[in-house]
Amino acid sequence: MATPGTKTSVKTWYECPVCGNGLPQAPWLARYDAPCFQCGYPLWCRRRLPSTETILEVLPERTPEPQEVQKLVASLISQNAAAMVTIDLSQLQIVNSAFVARLISMNRSIHEAGGRFVLSGMCSIIREVFAQLHIDKAFEIVEDE
Repeated sequence: MATPGTKTSVKTWYECPVCGNGLPQAPWLARYDAPCFQCGYPLWCRRRLPSTETILEVLPERTPEPQEVQKLVASLISQNAAAMVTIDLSQLQIVNSAFVARLISMNRSIHEAGGRFVLSGMCSIIREVFAQLHIDKAFEIVEDE
């Protein structure tokens, strides 16, 4: 039992966001382009556990294809995991227009399913790009604590 004022250590682990297969702590390929060992889903993000909400940690150097985003959203909805989806961008230093388009698509789909879609972990460069393109208002963006 933790005493007041002390931090409890919670071990973080990861799983495939589509099938729930456990993933290694660190991705096994430098460019993060390996698929899930179990379902073959191309891993552009991984689900962080333990958490009471769905936290998807985006991996650098990988932009998902539209069908990969659709498959992920459909999986989250079928697992009843779309009520609160947080996309953690903390491992990214830059994003391309295709990636932003995928985020917009996910945002729309999660909202249509009655869920909440939040972006977190934005570095200052990404935040500035979103502001200059006036798309920061299209998302709920939270600051990291």
